[in-house]
Amino acid sequence: MKKLFLGLITIALIGKSAYCQEASASIGKTIVVNEKNGVQRWKTSTPTSDFNIELRGKIELTDDDKDIKSISDDGYLEINKTVFGSKRTVIIESQGGGKVKKEYYEGRTKMGWENGKAWLGEILPELVRSSTIGAEDRVNRFYIKGGTTAVLEEIERLEGDYIKAHYGKLLLDKNLPATEIPNVISTLSNEINSDYYLSALLKDNIKKLLVTPEAANAFYKATEDISSDYYKSMVLKDALKSSTASLPQIKTILRSASTINSDYYLSVVLTSLLESKTLDNETLNEVIVTSKNISSDYYRTQVLEKALKNGSISNTSTKVVIDALSDVGSDYYKTSVFNSLAEKTQLDPSLQIDIANVLRNSVSSDYYASITITKILQNQKLNNESLQQLLQAAGSLNSSTYASNVFEEFAKKDLSSAQLIQILKATETIDSDHYLSSVLQRLAPQVKTADASVKDAYRHAAKSIDSETYYGRALKAIE
Repeated sequence: MKKLFLGLITIALIGKSAYCQEASASIGKTIVVNEKNGVQRWKTSTPTSDFNIELRGKIELTDDDKDIKSISDDGYLEINKTVFGSKRTVIIESQGGGKVKKEYYEGRTKMGWENGKAWLGEILPELVRSSTIGAEDRVNRFYIKGGTTAVLEEIERLEGDYIKAHYGKLLLDKNLPATEIPNVISTLSNEINSDYYLSALLKDNIKKLLVTPEAANAFYKATEDISSDYYKSMVLKDALKSSTASLPQIKTILRSASTINSDYYLSVVLTSLLESKTLDNETLNEVIVTSKNISSDYYRTQVLEKALKNGSISNTSTKVVIDALSDVGSDYYKTSVFNSLAEKTQLDPSLQIDIANVLRNSVSSDYYASITITKILQNQKLNNESLQQLLQAAGSLNSSTYASNVFEEFAKKDLSSAQLIQILKATETIDSDHYLSSVLQRLAPQVKTADASVKDAYRHAAKSIDSETYYGRALKAIE
């Protein structure tokens, strides 16, 4: 006999208590409306036949799934099938007190129940595996006979993700031994192809499914089977809020998250991970590196700023953050993170050099680059090498205005003779006589008290000034 309900795939969710399910199969299109006013309906149509089921209440089946043993009070089941205009109908109604009334019709003619029983016995075993008819009773029956393994084996025989998820929920409603949870998760994630149903099953049972490290491992591994960015990120986010992930589990989460294409949803997962108290520097670095999969400048910098707020972030991790910022396209977002770093953290000179290199090589805006150089000068202690790199960054500015602003900021620092010479050489890149003269005059007080080599460097820089007026002002400043 052809399968009656094959490969059910969710296409819509209607309200809180009713949803519509539709699938194409060799027999036609199937639509299921579940729990509308307490009634479940299935309808299958093909060019030559119609198959309809309507159910209210709970049903208990015989052990062979070929007949109805009982139905809850006020419950009923109606099954009818029309083929080439010929219609068969079974109606089973509760009479209360455990009594059941069963009727069978061919067309409008009521026939003997023996004929109806034979027809029901033919179609019911397939129906119960293609719908939720008698699902609770069947799960209880299999569980009593063979425990979790027997229920999972039956789930593997069911048709459709909705049906499998429903059985999975009924199984998880039981007080299962913690040792059995990992296998339950793995089996359900392998069997349920629908992102919606698998994610709902995982989300709705988070506390049960994260009960042990082994179960949590299986849970996070199961998220790899969710292809939808939205559903995957929501499951991971809720799980991370519910339980602290171990370092190995975070690696699994990162592997799962790395397949998320949406910048927003990937940032949601990474931000949630960064709130974990178990992060070590190695794993933090992996989170930061994964952020490079985010093409959006905004969302990537949001994640990186969150990483920098980790109280125990190491120089190595900070270096990874700077590297992750280097290919951010927006100068604004890139330098905003650098500015925050410069203002709030005393950076190792090697990190100052890294930032200077990024400013010189990948920040095209003179305005944003000059602001960051200024922030570093105002808030950081520099050694000769980091000062030299910042000078090179300042010297690469095309705008004389912004370059002069930066050099004047250099002049505010207490500089050694070697540093003064470095700055004076760098000022020669300023094209404007006005701005070059202004910078030299700002440096003049320190030059006047320095040795002859510094004064020589000053005079050499002044020779770049074409205007006699500005040249005279520069030289007069050191006399």
